[in-house]
Amino acid sequence: MNKPLCKEYSPRLIIAALYFFLLLLSSPDAWSQDFSSMDNDLSLLEDLINDTIANTEEQQKLLEDLKQNLLESGNLIANYETIISEQEHLLKDLQTQLKEMSETYRMQSHLSQKYAQNSKFWRTFTLIAIPVTALISGGIVWAVSN
Repeated sequence: MNKPLCKEYSPRLIIAALYFFLLLLSSPDAWSQDFSSMDNDLSLLEDLINDTIANTEEQQKLLEDLKQNLLESGNLIANYETIISEQEHLLKDLQTQLKEMSETYRMQSHLSQKYAQNSKFWRTFTLIAIPVTALISGGIVWAVSN
């Protein structure tokens, strides 16, 4: 029959543990420690715990400040992205207007050249036609009067 090991070894284990603790307590080193040094050690441990708690609270505050700064930085970045997007839109509008103005200038330049050619033609025609017309009219008047 199989007996569980825990039930079989439990009393022996308990007796061995008690014997071990009695040996530790009966050693002269256990009793030779001064209670004042234990009190000092406990005070040092308490100071260490208090310092650790203070440092932890300070670090927590620093983390909260950092989180707030990151949130504000994120808001600023979002605002800058919005401003940049608006400026890009304005620049595209300006580019479109410049293209339209360039096309208008090109058309006006073409019309100006055409006007200059027409003007030159009519100026030349007028400079030649007026004297020719005067001569023809004079010749007709002379022929009629003779």
